[in-house]
Amino acid sequence: MANKTGKPMGRERRVTLIICVVLAAATLGFSGYIAGWFANRSRVENDARRYQSMYVPEYTAEPTATAEPTATAEPTATVVPTDTPAPTNTPVVTDTPTPAPTPTPTAQPTLGSNPVAVDEPLPTANSDTLVLSLPTPPPVQKSFGELLSHNPDTVAFLTIDDVISLPVAQRQDDNDYYLTHNFDGLDAKEGTLFLDGMNRLVPEDDCLIVYGHNMKDGTMFGPLAQYGDYDFVKAHPVARFDTIYENRQYVPFAAFTASIDPEDDHYFDLRNFIFDETGFELFALRLQNRSAWRSPVDVRYGDRLLLLVTCEYTQKEGRFLLALRQLREDETEEDMIQSLRSAG
Repeated sequence: MANKTGKPMGRERRVTLIICVVLAAATLGFSGYIAGWFANRSRVENDARRYQSMYVPEYTAEPTATAEPTATAEPTATVVPTDTPAPTNTPVVTDTPTPAPTPTPTAQPTLGSNPVAVDEPLPTANSDTLVLSLPTPPPVQKSFGELLSHNPDTVAFLTIDDVISLPVAQRQDDNDYYLTHNFDGLDAKEGTLFLDGMNRLVPEDDCLIVYGHNMKDGTMFGPLAQYGDYDFVKAHPVARFDTIYENRQYVPFAAFTASIDPEDDHYFDLRNFIFDETGFELFALRLQNRSAWRSPVDVRYGDRLLLLVTCEYTQKEGRFLLALRQLREDETEEDMIQSLRSAG
């Protein structure tokens, strides 16, 4: 039997069946992708909450309630004896004192095999002496104890309101491992926030660089690119970056996209760690000149810098950079928030 065109009906049915099968497969594949997307996001978010529970800094810990004082028992009345017994072994008073025993003379100290003459001063360094010493790390904060037990590579914890709250790891001179491993040390495409392998905390570099994946599901450094809009800066103007040695607050002063390919026109050399005064001023100026917005936050030599870096996909080897500087001793968080929100 044929249709009006004279073609067998069986062919049309086969074509229709193939189309239906293809559409069904595509629908199932897309549904599977969506389900996997949500499942992976849920896993990463649950991991993040678990890591957050391991870190409770002193400035967020709930004060311990003071126990109510317990009533003191009434003192027991002292019984006054009526008849005082006569003292025993009453000392006998004599007119002639008993001589004290002669003390045994103390042995003279024996000099060691290499005695040091006490009247000759030890040699001191002069202007031509090169003195080398290793810095002594300060004590590690107790609040990092559980995180360090879980992962000895822990070096910091980054918090930006409810946008980012994650631990930061580091393997010295290794910027590859935490691209593909989570904080538990397991293979994971979201990786871990990590400090540049060349950064040092003791003595601390002038500029610290933290990397994280730009996850499309909004985890890790997925929200970071929103700092390209100054309205987002005003909504989230302060970042906390607590290292294992001390806690600090930072405020943003520049944000932009760039390439890390030296042959690209938008290349930016971001891996700068230690500066002299001229080098610092030039680096800060380069950051500010590339910024997508102007910040009221000034930067000067002696400030500590923090760069947060993630991938950016509109250019070859693209990166999004958020540059922040530490709050100074004469600045308050409230004043800086007001300054950032009143600008722009």
